[in-house]
Amino acid sequence: MINKIIHFCSNFWEMLTDLFNWILDGILYLLSEILYLFLDVFFSIIEAIITAIDFAQVTALSSFGDWNVLPDQILYILYKLNIAQCLTMLAAACLIRLTLNLIPAAFTRV
Repeated sequence: MINKIIHFCSNFWEMLTDLFNWILDGILYLLSEILYLFLDVFFSIIEAIITAIDFAQVTALSSFGDWNVLPDQILYILYKLNIAQCLTMLAAACLIRLTLNLIPAAFTRV
């Protein structure tokens, strides 16, 4: 009789721990799906913003003044070497670097 009670208690405890593990796994799965949903929406918004920007008009050559005074041969070489894209990438890298340098300063000067 006592063996049946011990067996029942041990089985009941195993069923109880299995139930809690099952509930915990379900909660963690739901939290990961919710986090994935928010990240997916965030990245979709970022992708829409980036695709809305027309990078063809944001070239560095358009902001450096009149390039018409240069000879056609030099302009041809500049455009074939993608100098406009090079200058644009350098300017963007400088802006990103300056922006990232502001982040630690904001937290250390609080």
